[in-house]
Amino acid sequence: MRTPGTPAPSNSSVTHTANVLVIGADALSMGQIRETLGTEAALSNTATPFDDAMMVARKNRPNVVIASFDTEHEEAIRIAQQIRAELPKTVLVAIARRTDPDRMRAAMRAGYSEFIVLPEDSELLRQAVHEAVFNDTPDDDAGQVITVWGAKGGVGSTFLSVNLAAELSPVQRVCVLDMDFSMGDVAAMLDLEPSNTMAEVFKNLSRLDERMLNGQMAIHTSRVHVLAQPKTLEHRDEPSSDAVMKLLTTVAKSYQYVVLDCGSRVDDAALTAATVADRLLLVTTPDVLSVKNAWRRLQLLERLGIERSRISLVLNRVDRKAPLLSVPDIEQNLGCRVEAQISEDRVAMKAVNDGKLVRDVDRRSQVARDIEAFTGLITNGEVLHDKKASNSIFASIFKLGG
Repeated sequence: MRTPGTPAPSNSSVTHTANVLVIGADALSMGQIRETLGTEAALSNTATPFDDAMMVARKNRPNVVIASFDTEHEEAIRIAQQIRAELPKTVLVAIARRTDPDRMRAAMRAGYSEFIVLPEDSELLRQAVHEAVFNDTPDDDAGQVITVWGAKGGVGSTFLSVNLAAELSPVQRVCVLDMDFSMGDVAAMLDLEPSNTMAEVFKNLSRLDERMLNGQMAIHTSRVHVLAQPKTLEHRDEPSSDAVMKLLTTVAKSYQYVVLDCGSRVDDAALTAATVADRLLLVTTPDVLSVKNAWRRLQLLERLGIERSRISLVLNRVDRKAPLLSVPDIEQNLGCRVEAQISEDRVAMKAVNDGKLVRDVDRRSQVARDIEAFTGLITNGEVLHDKKASNSIFASIFKLGG
């Protein structure tokens, strides 16, 4: 998951006190930080101004830098870029008095590992600083986040999400999160009747940890874990960006691969999922409306500062004998390469209608072979057949690149 910044071993580990540099905070915020951290952190009496921040950081080499996003958020972004370049092991934490989805996403892109609203999320601040001292090794086991986003409704993002996850699951620990808070269909696609859903998780977000999360997951026969949307529409509430971030941060600690099915929504949840993704799969079909909407999404992602290298264009429902639009035409119009193609196939429709995986309907079908190639895209072509899992085409042994 793209939350750059790893804890740095330092002499403060011996004294169990974090070396913390606070930048740009006013007196009220400084008081809240002091009250939250107590004796766990060594703090100056006042916050350091942004203009002096790099000089102080170079001298003190802090475990944690806490920067205010209340007023000079552009300065906070600039400082983060400098600290990441010169002190890459320093943990960056953004603080603010209110939730602002745009600023939160900007902070994540700049390298801040947390965006904390004070005083509501004070415990999260304490935890971040605590881990900077006691976790002396980088978290290399943090899960890789794959966001699947449809150019428009009906292009097959959920179909690809669940079949991708199933191909990864025999060797890796994999989950699918249904991030479509209006009409999410992950559970239906896998013929699951989960007893717990996203609604319960967000109601108890303050208590969310890895143990609680595992108890909320439904488990498919493929060993894919699923956090689904509620069955009825009246129980579907759209969470804030910081709530989504807390969920994704917790999930990434528990799974090697986290697949986020965002449907075709353009909301805070989808944009947050796009921001933190290690790989974003933009799914379109070879027709004019879908390609047009794919172009619009690419423009939005560019404005959000999401690198094109993290985005993979996936073409679904391809009629290879008589395509509506050719691949060269699509690539020319979108300015990016089609990296995977999934065939139009009756097997796919049968799998959807029966609530089954494609491989369980016909593993020798063209669409099953296409999904195998598609999964190879995620694993950079490095795969391992799991001999113990007879119902699997293959499974990944390498993590997704950033």
